[in-house]
Amino acid sequence: MKNIVLIGMSGSGKSTVGKYIADKLNKTFLDTDDIIVSNTGKNIEYIFDNYGEGYFRELEKLVINSLSRKEDIIISTGGGIVLNPTNIEILKRKGIIFFLNGSIDTLYQNVKKSKASKEQRPLLREGDLKIKLEEIYNIRKSLYFNSGDYIISVDNRTVEEIGNEIIKIFKTIIPCP
Repeated sequence: MKNIVLIGMSGSGKSTVGKYIADKLNKTFLDTDDIIVSNTGKNIEYIFDNYGEGYFRELEKLVINSLSRKEDIIISTGGGIVLNPTNIEILKRKGIIFFLNGSIDTLYQNVKKSKASKEQRPLLREGDLKIKLEEIYNIRKSLYFNSGDYIISVDNRTVEEIGNEIIKIFKTIIPCP
């Protein structure tokens, strides 16, 4: 069975929505950033600071390759997953990609109140958070829209509303038992 893959910016709710969907469908939830941290024993901030973003993206690519052998799982990706087109090609082979899209205001509010620390978002730790989010979104926007099989708005919606919409779409494509 196909995987459900969530892409989008930091603050779009990928991990939270992914856990909700996994719980509702009784499927395994995997977060690419969590896998990198687990595999290396280092937090993302440490990897960025000591090895650079390029090295992190290589680790990300290895994780995507390993996930390409799995089926029937829910995958939450890091915000920069779309920077490597090969990642998206691999994810599409066994998955349906949902782009969780939110306004800069929504992303900003979600990141501000998130439990995720700066260690998990090294690209957002310097400068004005809202401006940084907007800069990164503008760079990645077309990649997100071109990568997603479905675009799901997260603005003014609960985790349940977002998750249930994804489940409904998924069930129309892949009939679930």
